[in-house]
Amino acid sequence: MKLIIEARIEDSDGQAGQAIIVGTVQRRDGNLADLGLSLAEGRNLLGQLQSTVVSQQAEHWLALHAKCRRCGQALAHKDSRSIVVRTAFGKIEVPSQRFWACRCAAGGRRQTFSPLCKVLTRRTTPELECLQTKWAAHLPYRQANSLLKEVLPLDEAISFGATRRRILAIGKRLDQQVQHDIAQHRDGGPAGVASRQSKDVACVAVDSAWLTLYASPKTRRAERAEEELHPLRMKLVWSHHVNIVAGRATFASRPPRLYGYVHKNVASAADRLDQFLRASGVQPDERVTVISDDAGEFVKAVQGSELARGRILDWFHIAMKFKAAENSVVSSKVIEPLERDSVCDQIRRAKWLVWHGKGRKAVARIKAIDAVLLARPGHEDSALGWNLRRLYYYIENNKSTLVNYGARYRKGLPISSSIAESAVNLLVSHRMAKKQQMRWTNEGAHCLVQVRAAALNGELTPERLALLSRTRCSNDRTARHAA
Repeated sequence: MKLIIEARIEDSDGQAGQAIIVGTVQRRDGNLADLGLSLAEGRNLLGQLQSTVVSQQAEHWLALHAKCRRCGQALAHKDSRSIVVRTAFGKIEVPSQRFWACRCAAGGRRQTFSPLCKVLTRRTTPELECLQTKWAAHLPYRQANSLLKEVLPLDEAISFGATRRRILAIGKRLDQQVQHDIAQHRDGGPAGVASRQSKDVACVAVDSAWLTLYASPKTRRAERAEEELHPLRMKLVWSHHVNIVAGRATFASRPPRLYGYVHKNVASAADRLDQFLRASGVQPDERVTVISDDAGEFVKAVQGSELARGRILDWFHIAMKFKAAENSVVSSKVIEPLERDSVCDQIRRAKWLVWHGKGRKAVARIKAIDAVLLARPGHEDSALGWNLRRLYYYIENNKSTLVNYGARYRKGLPISSSIAESAVNLLVSHRMAKKQQMRWTNEGAHCLVQVRAAALNGELTPERLALLSRTRCSNDRTARHAA
């Protein structure tokens, strides 16, 4: 059996052209070992069909632009070259003819131009850019390219370096769009407007993650030289790591949205939070509650935000600190075995005081427990004493962010930043940290987080990539004219 696949192209008048053989498929009669099309045959057919369609479109375009638009005279042919167009179904070389411009259009000057080069300013189709970006946002660059080549005829159309450069370029464009939105709303909303809780956005939870920083050999040599000059200098954690902030907003009637950024690459965390809330549909007279731990960057972001009502201390971190204090009671040598249940009960009572928003009473109870145990030798330097002091310092320093967690829980409102923990896993850990020994630069991590957030939010489409590219080209032309 031999299957011959032909393509017959009709013009707008309905006249059919000559049939073009796209491909052939051969099978032995009476044998079902090779049932249907194989993956290699499918890729080959797709590549041939794409080449046929692109060639016919380019030929028709050249035929339409081979005459002067003003006088209708046929243009003189200069030469013929070829341009490379990368599509989702392979890399295609398209003949591109150059013509001499008509004297009536060029003002009497002899100039050459290529009609295809004028219209095909981007040699990569938006569909291929979207596929590369989406797959590279979820998988390492080499693995994403390998899988795309398995299902599409892209043997020579994509490469590892091109995918990485595309991710960085699209990430920069997305970041520039965010900065443009921030600049447009920098004046803020109208003064004196009463604020109300947003009905659509339930809350926003934020958390951070740390990645290993990539340092060039020159930077590492400079650090070693500085260590030799100052051997007692303490190494700062953030000087060798990339700090990524990730957040998630939950809604009443639609799926949640994610956002993220590298803290060092953002001028104002508060502006970034406000831009995310505005893009999520928060109105100028609405406010949203933010849930986070006691990290300093979150406190500054909420205090400087215009759309954040206030910050709530994450219940998960509070419960973990109480759990550490209870565990240290069991292993404490200062307390008798018969007294351990009583001390644990007192710690649990303080925990439920915090659960009902009574932070001051909880601090007083924990301090009372610590004061009683201080009379016993060895308690001050024990793990229990250290955990109790850390616990009441933590609650006392964050007492302004404590709420009635029980009331919020009974109303169905979130009390924990677990949604932010999952946002960190989605944005950062699954792609950039877990099971992958990777080192990142601040700029590279920032761009990839922008692309990954857009992909997970369902906002990465060929139409948006084409719009971002047109915006970039117009901005480049404006900058050149201004210079």
